[in-house]
Amino acid sequence: MVKHMMKYAVLFVICFMLTMLIVEAKTADINNQISDDIKNYSYINDLLFESSRYTQTDEDDPAVLNEYHDNFQVDYSETDILSLGFEIIFDTPELKVYFEKDSFSMMVLNKETGYIWSSRPEFQGVSGEREDNTSTRNLMNSGLWVEYVRTKNVSSSSIVNASLYTLADVEYENSGAITEEFPDVLRPYVLVDNTYDYRAVETTIRNQQSTSLTVSVDLKSIDISFDVNIALIDGEIVFDIPNESIIEAGENFSLISIQLLPFLGAAREDKIPGYMVIPDGVGALVRMNQKYNTYFQGRYYGSDLGYQSQTVTQLTLPIYGMIHEVGQNGFYANILEGSENSTLFARFWGNNTRYQRIGNKFNVREIYQYVINKAGDGNDAIYDDMVTSNYKIAFSFLSFNDASYTGIATNYRDTLIDEGILTPREVANNNQIPIQLSYIMSDKEPTFIGSKTVTMSTPNQVRDMYDIFYDAGLENQQTSILGWSRDGFINESPYRTTMRKKNDYKDLIEYIQSNDNQIYFENNYLWSSEKASRISYNGDVAKDLSKLKMVYQSRNLNGQITDIYFLYPTSSLDIARKDQDFFNDLGVDGLAYSNLGQTLYSYYDDQKYDRNVSIEIYQEIADLYEHNLLSVPNLYLYGYMNGYLDMPITNAQFDFYTDLVPMIPLVLKGSVSYYTEYLNFNALEEDRLLMMVDFAVNPNYVLTYEETYKMRYTGASQFYTTTFSDYETDIISDYHYLNDALSQVIDAYIVSREVISTGLVKVTYSNGVMIYVNYTYENLTDGEVSIEARSYEVV
Repeated sequence: MVKHMMKYAVLFVICFMLTMLIVEAKTADINNQISDDIKNYSYINDLLFESSRYTQTDEDDPAVLNEYHDNFQVDYSETDILSLGFEIIFDTPELKVYFEKDSFSMMVLNKETGYIWSSRPEFQGVSGEREDNTSTRNLMNSGLWVEYVRTKNVSSSSIVNASLYTLADVEYENSGAITEEFPDVLRPYVLVDNTYDYRAVETTIRNQQSTSLTVSVDLKSIDISFDVNIALIDGEIVFDIPNESIIEAGENFSLISIQLLPFLGAAREDKIPGYMVIPDGVGALVRMNQKYNTYFQGRYYGSDLGYQSQTVTQLTLPIYGMIHEVGQNGFYANILEGSENSTLFARFWGNNTRYQRIGNKFNVREIYQYVINKAGDGNDAIYDDMVTSNYKIAFSFLSFNDASYTGIATNYRDTLIDEGILTPREVANNNQIPIQLSYIMSDKEPTFIGSKTVTMSTPNQVRDMYDIFYDAGLENQQTSILGWSRDGFINESPYRTTMRKKNDYKDLIEYIQSNDNQIYFENNYLWSSEKASRISYNGDVAKDLSKLKMVYQSRNLNGQITDIYFLYPTSSLDIARKDQDFFNDLGVDGLAYSNLGQTLYSYYDDQKYDRNVSIEIYQEIADLYEHNLLSVPNLYLYGYMNGYLDMPITNAQFDFYTDLVPMIPLVLKGSVSYYTEYLNFNALEEDRLLMMVDFAVNPNYVLTYEETYKMRYTGASQFYTTTFSDYETDIISDYHYLNDALSQVIDAYIVSREVISTGLVKVTYSNGVMIYVNYTYENLTDGEVSIEARSYEVV
């Protein structure tokens, strides 16, 4: 017995000791892991701040800069340029412009910096070998491309892309390789005499004056001709293709698109430090320092559902640009006419090209599906008539401090101000920034028979919430009322102008306006659904170019599927006009449009109507009221908006994007108040608030007085967290955090935005105020200015 007890005692001691060893070892492992994690935080955060979710520093490798300065800047003499057939067409104190008509090529000397921009990709053949076949060289070395199809054999796969040199079938004198034996850098462009076939294509210069001329382009081999007017206006080179000048004389070929100067400023491989500027979302850069092996294309103003075309990107500004060394040289293009029918195209260095380029394609026609039966079967087709818009694009060349994305944005902003599109419209009240607060009043919940109304807020409850915020110091409140109609809210638009407690609404409107604040009612005149009672399916629902009704299915959080209708723009205008007396009598300041500014499509109504026709109609709708709030509006409605809702704080985040930049805020700040998307759904917390200070974006929330769960079976359930009592404290706190910074730059323009170091940004305003934003987890300094971690400092 004693022996057994001793055995148990020994076993117990051994097990206890092993357990202690394991626990101590585990504890040591945990402590070591925590220590390692803390050490890695900085590394992980550095990776985040160096990602495309932020703007990067503009520091370039000195070796890259030296090679660029020594070997990859165009340094042709005027004799060299003229020897290639160019002639001087414009010569002003700012620019000297050389033009070669047969290839439609251009070189531009920026006299301020001495930099030469070429429409041909330069430094061809520097590898010492033949780099491209003749057909590729013919595309690269011509500044005018067309796409066309055989009229009786239309398909997307049969589109032919040809340049002037392609149609002229030119031959080159040599392989284009630059070697010690043949060091002349002009070799790649020299043609064999008399190989340009003028029977196939011919360009003629007409009406030449000191700052303008017309190039008549006759593509004889495909029976297509058009004029290109070129002018130097206020330092910009403006190209204009009048729609009426485009003639298709034959029956065999149909024009699809035209591109001008697709290789302007093309950068060879990673030899030119700089970046491309793409107005996707809030703004994006693609730095030209690596091999991407892909391309980008996106339509201005988003998808055209009339052609059933889809695009991920939302290009709300019709501009693009390229910088060759930040702070030295750059250009940007502004599509003045025809942007609604244009596509932005960028090609990046990869296996199929040695060049990085960006340009614009004007779509004269688009291919659609000609449907032959109810099953939707059919074939590719085109319409006989082309789009009705003109094509007009202006190139601006930037020097020194203007050669950056901020220079592009501020230059473009000044253009919009000069044109009267942007005017001082920032909303200020008692020197406070505005906050946008939307209130859901009610929505419909399906029942066994019909539906019932779920009331989420009453006018008196909105007034109570308004007062609570006002007493807490939020004196500049911009209010939007959602779900105000007896129809309900989600998928019920355009709403009937019937409402409960109309007098209570009038009292609310007068009360808010008595504090010099504005109140808007939300409506949507572009989209409707099978649930809406105000729409005629046969009369109001638009047809696409395949002559099919534009009906799409939408699924909500409850799994319910609803048919969404897109309306004829003319129907949208008719309904909006009928509502005007009601809203004027109600006394609202204006309407908040959820889709008017961001949805644009072609349609068929006994004939084809292009997107430029839709634009004109939507402008008429916006012109019905003096004040409008627009959600992510495209440029064509900038002149009609008093507030920009749902400002994107990101872009499509393609893997080739290297930087997030605030192009739209740079354009709008000082002119129009703009607001973030609903902060109820902000998953980035303080990072989002820091970015709002950086981009000068005002806050925006959607609220209900009742608990959100009460509308869980309605369409408004997509707003899954809205309860006022849950957000009251956060809204007040976050507003004051933002207001302490941004109230000091109300009505001021952004002059510059500089990334001092990774994660540290300095924004300078026209009133002399500077705001530093420190995204990092470390305290940082800039000279004598100290900025705490994850905070901002106003100087």
